Amino acid sequence: MVKIGIRQVAAWMMAGVLGAGCGTAAKPDRKFVAPEGAVEMAHLQVKMRDGVRLDTTVNLPNGAGEKYPAVLIRTPYRTEMQAFEGRLLAEGYVVVQQHERGRFLSEGEPRMLSFAAQDGWDTLDWIAKQSWSDGKVATMGCSSSAENQLKLATLGHPAHKAMIAYSAGVGIAEAGPFREQGNFWRGGAWQQGWTDYFLSETAKDWPQLPAGMSDEDRQRASSWFSVDNETPQGSAKALEASRMHLPMIDISKAANAPHNELESYLARGPVNDAWDDDRVTNADIIKVPGLWAEALYDISSRSTVAFFEKTRKESLPGTQSVIIVNGHHCAYGRESRQEKIGGRLIGDPRFDYDGRAIAFLDRWLKGKTNTPVAAKPVRTYLAGANRWAEFDAVPWAGRDPSRSFYLSSGGKANTLTGDGALLADAPTTPAVDLFSYDPANPVIAHGGEISGVGEDQEDGSFDQRAIEARPDVLVYTSAPLTSDMAVFGYIETELFVGSDAPDTDFTVKLVDVAPNGTAWNISDTIQRMRYREGDDKQLFLKPEETYRVTPPAMLASNVFLKGHRVRIEVSSSNFPSYARNLNTAGDPYTTTEARIANNRVLHGPAQVSKITLPVVELPPRPR
Repeated sequence: MVKIGIRQVAAWMMAGVLGAGCGTAAKPDRKFVAPEGAVEMAHLQVKMRDGVRLDTTVNLPNGAGEKYPAVLIRTPYRTEMQAFEGRLLAEGYVVVQQHERGRFLSEGEPRMLSFAAQDGWDTLDWIAKQSWSDGKVATMGCSSSAENQLKLATLGHPAHKAMIAYSAGVGIAEAGPFREQGNFWRGGAWQQGWTDYFLSETAKDWPQLPAGMSDEDRQRASSWFSVDNETPQGSAKALEASRMHLPMIDISKAANAPHNELESYLARGPVNDAWDDDRVTNADIIKVPGLWAEALYDISSRSTVAFFEKTRKESLPGTQSVIIVNGHHCAYGRESRQEKIGGRLIGDPRFDYDGRAIAFLDRWLKGKTNTPVAAKPVRTYLAGANRWAEFDAVPWAGRDPSRSFYLSSGGKANTLTGDGALLADAPTTPAVDLFSYDPANPVIAHGGEISGVGEDQEDGSFDQRAIEARPDVLVYTSAPLTSDMAVFGYIETELFVGSDAPDTDFTVKLVDVAPNGTAWNISDTIQRMRYREGDDKQLFLKPEETYRVTPPAMLASNVFLKGHRVRIEVSSSNFPSYARNLNTAGDPYTTTEARIANNRVLHGPAQVSKITLPVVELPPRPR
């Protein structure tokens, strides 16, 4: 057997096959087991409109000649066949798994979400014409196999009856005010926590079977070979050693990584027409019922939840629902009775995702209208209170019931021991907090959304006090709360800032401080100042001026308990979650020049810097 290779472990994690550090209890066996009588037709050659053939495997509940509804999984990974797919077969669904263009034994040029809409449409056409198909198809998957569903779902293919899309953010170019272009940019800054994924899982130079082979010969040859992507030894260490390499656009070369899309993505910048290829925008409308899920310590949550809300409003009642958890990327269904997200215990968030999915498919593909449905379209797990709650919509601070906290200090908010405070009312005395940001010594992230680029990186919630000891971190903390405060939805921040550099970043982190002082990170955001008035134009700073900025909204589901305190950290780096700003007017990804920026945050009656939290009344626990 021939093995051709780059790493698979990260791919399994992205596809949901492996866990990502959520809890310590033993996880259920997720191995695919076909039920008795099931029939596999492997390596079928499904031809796209341009002649490219995609390697496709069909699993039938049995070979008796009946017609069934089908569930389609399109993936760039080795396999996504797990225990749930075995259950689908037992429930009378055909399961179709197809490798995207250029991946494994599919023909074509590989790229992220390549031809998601066109190839998805052509595959639906093919399924609907098969003798075993009843003409009804649902698409399903997490991560990439969720993301490539979204554009397809806007086309209204007659066979496309439903979609199950978990952690689907890379498939979204824009959603509401978010312009993350597939979770790659935030506030105009590159989300560098992605880099290890690029260097291990988006290799462009895949081997191909010889051109001109017949379908039969390709199917036969495919059964002889195994493409088992394993990253070359030492590449993770090489990447960690290269994460501060300049110019940044050459990080792949510095890490001796395989040819990938990172360089071209950086070269595009945060605004480019190419981002809309295979990704949805605010102009797109999803036309099929959808079952969604998002994890708050995943890079994809805020833009995907925003697109879900858009879709919910544009759809018939009861056709769209979402689950939002304090969890990791694609870890749905692997939670333990005593779950940890990073270092924080959050109780028992276990939920029957598989049962929910079967009921959803039965309703939309088999017409079983008596299957159970959620009472409300939004279900979330609130950390702190450690309980589920259901809502009609996802709230937004400033639009829905909210509570604001105002930044204040005596001019020395630096570090945890400084005099920074969050007040219930705007301060009456003006003050300025100063700090210096050196790109050669950035604040190193501890937790947060999906992380990579170094052994010191892990997503989740961790004690932030070591970071808060740095003089380049401003710390503002409220008085202890006199009652529980449930925060769910989008969080807005307004800052008045300045710098002596032509460009710099301002970062914000929301923290829940326990009575013993433990400081749990809840969410974070960033604003690259050259893009403060929009990602499509660069406006550089003047040393003497003050600027009002509103970084992209954060998203949280957390109850700040009585006796806890609300805290925010303000700084100019959160690395490697976000690429460093080099504080110059040059292109931050192609220049090697850097300088120290002397930055300031202002607050007082004329410059009201504040954070506004969406505060909800907790409904009864859902059944």
